[in-house]
Amino acid sequence: MNTKMNKRQTLCFLISLFLTNIAVMADMVIIPAANGLYETFENPAAINFILSGPSFIMLFSAMLCGKVMEYLSKKIILIGAMILFAVSAIFGGMIESVSYLLTMRVLVGISMGFVNAAAMALIAEIYVDEGKRGSIMGIFNAAMAGTGAIMSLVAGIFATESWQAVFRVYWVAVPVIVMMILFIPKTAPERQSSSENAGEENTDKSYLIHQIMLMVSCFAYNLIYAIIYYQVAVLVAEQGYGNESVAGLLSTLGTVGSCILCILFGTIYGKLKRATIIFGYAGLCLSYLMLYMAAGPVMAGIACMLCGASYGYGFSYFFMRCTVVVPEKKISSSISLTTAIGGFGMFLSTYACTAIQNLLNITGIARILPLAITAAGIGAVLSVICTVMDRKHPSDLYTEQQ
Repeated sequence: MNTKMNKRQTLCFLISLFLTNIAVMADMVIIPAANGLYETFENPAAINFILSGPSFIMLFSAMLCGKVMEYLSKKIILIGAMILFAVSAIFGGMIESVSYLLTMRVLVGISMGFVNAAAMALIAEIYVDEGKRGSIMGIFNAAMAGTGAIMSLVAGIFATESWQAVFRVYWVAVPVIVMMILFIPKTAPERQSSSENAGEENTDKSYLIHQIMLMVSCFAYNLIYAIIYYQVAVLVAEQGYGNESVAGLLSTLGTVGSCILCILFGTIYGKLKRATIIFGYAGLCLSYLMLYMAAGPVMAGIACMLCGASYGYGFSYFFMRCTVVVPEKKISSSISLTTAIGGFGMFLSTYACTAIQNLLNITGIARILPLAITAAGIGAVLSVICTVMDRKHPSDLYTEQQ
């Protein structure tokens, strides 16, 4: 650990950092209201962006965060981003206007990218040991899933009143900001830190091929998962499983599954390393198969829990792996890139669904699921191949050298 803290300080720091997931999981609040939004505005393209647009905006704000971290402390970045989130999220549904909703959701996306990238980079900076870092990242992502589960469940209840009512959930961001001010340690900007530890410049760029492959996989994984993540409310209505509260419950089950696997991630990754992601893709494939075959909400709920578990597992893998396939001084920028690529995959999912529906002249989400099953299966096979290749050309070479 780079920053010296006693047990009480460490606990308060981790709780405060984990609660920043309120911003990262902001979409879990609006998802149960998706069907209501589509019915109210009858503008599918605009609603697609309202639902998944913040993930697209994250592509830019996360990349920008990597640069900003060179000049500002991660604490300042986190607090500033959370304040922006609180304002834009709490008042996001104040006016029943598509243009207003789009504007506020753009601001939410900006804050999400900064919060996620800065929080992960702070963990990587404070926890130098790879094993400890993997455990803390897994617990952080478990907290992300748990936070999302609670937010989705509460939002599902509010959504039965109206789609505007779900925005009340975001008021929880206010006390979190106070905790961040009090308990998150202020670290030096990365440019200052690197100048103090200046050494011989490493010109070896062989890590880039591993990083590129990791980013391609991260993009595909997020794209596949987000099909059900964003449109579970649409599937519930389409299949006649129930109302918005059922959609909120299915989203909650997904995040519960994610929470469990994230807690176990540190142990699993310690044993499997590069092979970890094989089981993530296999889990996505199986969960979509179960969802396609589901005859009622019970089996759909089990499938959503497995799907969420697979995503939390894969999400932890990509953020852990992106810190070990690059040189130490590239870790923060690698985390920012991973945040951006993952967000881009999430964003494109709703548009990919619409494009597939238009191309195949089909409607609904259920008829898209066979394509998701195929894509996840291909991902699992390619991961096996890449893991075998990795034995000859280890992608975590820099970790071994440090």
